[in-house]
Amino acid sequence: MKRYGDAGSITVFAAVLIPALLLVVALVVDRAGQLRTHSDADALAAEAARAAQTAVDTRGATITVDTPAAVAAARSYLDQAGYRGTVAIIGPHRVRVTVTVSRPAIFGLGGASYTATGTATAQLTIGTSPPRGQP
Repeated sequence: MKRYGDAGSITVFAAVLIPALLLVVALVVDRAGQLRTHSDADALAAEAARAAQTAVDTRGATITVDTPAAVAAARSYLDQAGYRGTVAIIGPHRVRVTVTVSRPAIFGLGGASYTATGTATAQLTIGTSPPRGQP
């Protein structure tokens, strides 16, 4: 009967490799969840800022931007999406929307939840404007 010196070596190899691969998969999935949360926070803020751009007052002789309605439109968008955020007028006809998104982590290797804050600024205008750098 022949005896081999490496009997059972594949078991040790698998016992080390499989947990390492599972750890790498868990890290990748957690990082993807973090990136998705950041992307969603940015998208929510941008969409709320776009909603603010729809607030125009057409009741007068000229069409003007209705700033309180712009703030209300952005807040309404966030409420309908199910998120809380801040909407602020930061200058003449400029609105900034900030929203924080928090979701439970899938594996929790980097913490119990993913949290990200997205911010978007919108210029409240009527009509069109030339591209930047052109008169």
